Amino acid sequence: MLRPSLLTTAIVLATPIAQAAPFMPLDARGMAMGQTGVASAQRAHAPAYNPSLLSQANAEDDFALIFPQLGVQVRDEEELASTAEDISDELQPELERLLDGESQMVGFEEHIDALDQAVRAFDVAVQQALNGNLDVDERLDDLATASTNLDNALNDVQASLNDVDDVAGQLSSALRSISGHPVSGRLGASAAMAFPGKEFAAAVSVRGHALFSGRALFSDNDLGLIDAYAPAGLKYSQLARDINADVGRTVERAQGSATPEVILLAELNRDDDNNGVPDLEQDLEAVLGFDYTSDQGVEIFRNGQLTDNAADPDLDSRVEIIAATIAEVGVSFAREFTLAERPVAIGITPKLQKISTYHYVSEVDNEEEIEIDDFEDTREDYSSFNLDVGASMRFGPDDSLTAGLVIKNLLGGDYDYQSAPVRTGIIGDELAVVEGGSVSLDPQYRAGLAYSDDTTTLALDLDLLENDPVAYEDPTQYIAFGAEFDLWDTVQLRGGYRANIAATDSDVVSFGFGISPFGIHLDVAAMANPSKLEKEAGVALETGFYF
Repeated sequence: MLRPSLLTTAIVLATPIAQAAPFMPLDARGMAMGQTGVASAQRAHAPAYNPSLLSQANAEDDFALIFPQLGVQVRDEEELASTAEDISDELQPELERLLDGESQMVGFEEHIDALDQAVRAFDVAVQQALNGNLDVDERLDDLATASTNLDNALNDVQASLNDVDDVAGQLSSALRSISGHPVSGRLGASAAMAFPGKEFAAAVSVRGHALFSGRALFSDNDLGLIDAYAPAGLKYSQLARDINADVGRTVERAQGSATPEVILLAELNRDDDNNGVPDLEQDLEAVLGFDYTSDQGVEIFRNGQLTDNAADPDLDSRVEIIAATIAEVGVSFAREFTLAERPVAIGITPKLQKISTYHYVSEVDNEEEIEIDDFEDTREDYSSFNLDVGASMRFGPDDSLTAGLVIKNLLGGDYDYQSAPVRTGIIGDELAVVEGGSVSLDPQYRAGLAYSDDTTTLALDLDLLENDPVAYEDPTQYIAFGAEFDLWDTVQLRGGYRANIAATDSDVVSFGFGISPFGIHLDVAAMANPSKLEKEAGVALETGFYF
């Protein structure tokens, strides 16, 4: 009844990762330190966090290169992934098995068909009992046989119905718990080359990020259909059971009577309502013509049989994915100035951006494989110019403290994604249009404070404003803490903590290490939600050369 791709397609497509547009470069050092860096980034990391830090380098710092820099984050605040796995691996296959049956088991649909046949055979036996030419004993035997067969069919339906009701209830509850909720994350790759210095510093950086925002939307019609199997089957079988019980009592009284035909005809022709139509005839017509429509208007039974929509549903729930890819090339410049008798570094990164937006919508029971071309068909391309501006200042004992401030994507930008058609078919069969919208890259403001000496770096970063999401996720406003311990200028141990003050239960802890013999750097980082890994996790890897 339910095609294998019916729910699994929705779950698989709901899990392509989605993310708000937070201030979070995907570099290994920053991720390991709680995704800090506005006051603590070093050399080739500076363009991603705060270009002014290029002029906060030490006198011995020279050319630096990072290539490649790779990172990925996944975020599942509502633990959709585990629920989706239960649905696709257990609940959906079990419901399909119960509805359709398998080689060693008769399914609910086949039991309903058998019940319909038993009711019709029972109706024939009743009509023969009333109008047939057979003697009364044969009529009573035929009625008793038809009643037994009907009772057996009813027992089979009831047993199957109990199983369907239990699994359908679990499935409906699971679907409602994930409908509309996104799963989130990002994927990024970048490289940078930096020439730090007090009087003049420069860097060239290349970055590519993909941000996806996807969700499965299960409609009330579809959920109503799943919920309606049990009450519809129960009402149908109860009507048939009541009639069978009445006729069974009539047969028993007639078989034990001296005048069985009189008892039989009197009982079968009883009209308690005095409307001229026997009650049994009315009740049989109600069973043979049994109709049932869900509260959402989905027809489940027609004339005592499952409808095509119920037997092989054409659902109108959908999967919707909004995505944006951002490729940018930036050239950073920085210089240290004296302001109010204190050295202050100012940095700027003009950058060219290519932004592509995507809007993909499909019905959940689409049996076609989802190809990259399906997404490419919805692509809209934009070219843009943007700007990052930052400032930083050293102070305190031995200039061990650094304060930083940065504005990224100062010029902002809105980028439209197109409307998308989708078929809706559970009640009708027509195309609907899911309206398009726009992805906004708004300016991001962040401040940072860091302490650094020969072996230790401590960092604190704070988003000064809330960052809006790309589509469905919670907004973000992060406060982050990080630490790095440098052992013998060769091994770096790092740890961090990041909280989202714009949302609850979205904290992460992070850790990582670096190995840097002879100026060659290899850095690895990982992050995860401390309460449950599925809520958010990420990894990053990079190699670099510092001279």
